[in-house]
Amino acid sequence: MIYLAYLLAAMGATGNPSSTQDVASPPPLSRPDPKPRGNPGNWATANDYPTVALQQEIEGISGFSLTVGPDGRVSDCVITQSSGSPELDATTCTNVTRRARFEPALDASGTPTTGKYANRIRWQIPRFVPEISFPRGPAMLGSRWMRILPSDFPQKALAEKRQGRVKIELAISPTGAVYGCKILESSTHADLDAESCKIAVNKAKFGPALDVAGQATAGRVQTGLNWRIPGLGLTILPPEMAGERFVVSNRGPQAGSVSQSYTVNASGGLEDCNAQSTIEVKFMDFETLCELDIRMKPYTDASGRPVARRITQTMTVDIEDVK
Repeated sequence: MIYLAYLLAAMGATGNPSSTQDVASPPPLSRPDPKPRGNPGNWATANDYPTVALQQEIEGISGFSLTVGPDGRVSDCVITQSSGSPELDATTCTNVTRRARFEPALDASGTPTTGKYANRIRWQIPRFVPEISFPRGPAMLGSRWMRILPSDFPQKALAEKRQGRVKIELAISPTGAVYGCKILESSTHADLDAESCKIAVNKAKFGPALDVAGQATAGRVQTGLNWRIPGLGLTILPPEMAGERFVVSNRGPQAGSVSQSYTVNASGGLEDCNAQSTIEVKFMDFETLCELDIRMKPYTDASGRPVARRITQTMTVDIEDVK
């Protein structure tokens, strides 16, 4: 191409400048290589991470070479640099072949033709937390597993009356299973932290995250477990003091809120019941409802047909100075 440009320049220099019929017309625009349409970074995303590689926490770089047809679509994909993971390499070609689109290569006459394109994909497990799997994160299927019973306590922790709240991050597979757990905020007790992850992995169930195509994919979610021994800290009055005036040493309630949410399905049953609290409420247990087999009269739509409704109940405690 460079040689041709020089040749044309030389011909123009030796020709008759006053004559136009001897001047060669400019050659048609050619493009030796296909040009990507859009951002190649969108050809493979964190939502496409293969489950096996994600579970084994495998990362790597997959180099690839594409054959692009005159229609701008990929007709062949070859891995030129392996990531070391067959799953990552296979997913690279699968996604690039399905998503990549090009302005095709052009021959000397400007006609679309077959060309080659090469690039690499760096597979790196995201360090952010998708609840955040786009556009939908994992959906918890019931919260009964989050209800900590005295029998869940390690024996030594129960004997020493150790309590605390643990914040955890769970890795959820495309099948909805929990395959990983990380402690984000410790209860300050190693055995309670470890038991929290054990409970989540063995008992928690999720509907998987969904990618932009509506397909099940891996995701992550944050939640917490409250290790609280029922009744601990309450003043228990002996029977002979019933009806008498008394003074308790417990501190009054702290500012914060307690919320409970649940779904009443079209049959009147309770689903996806959970409770969250920023304070410890000793005179009521908002989680009790989640443990009961309750049937309610279902809600109805404008036509009188039973429909599901999501209910949220919140109690707020405010503490103000006395004026």
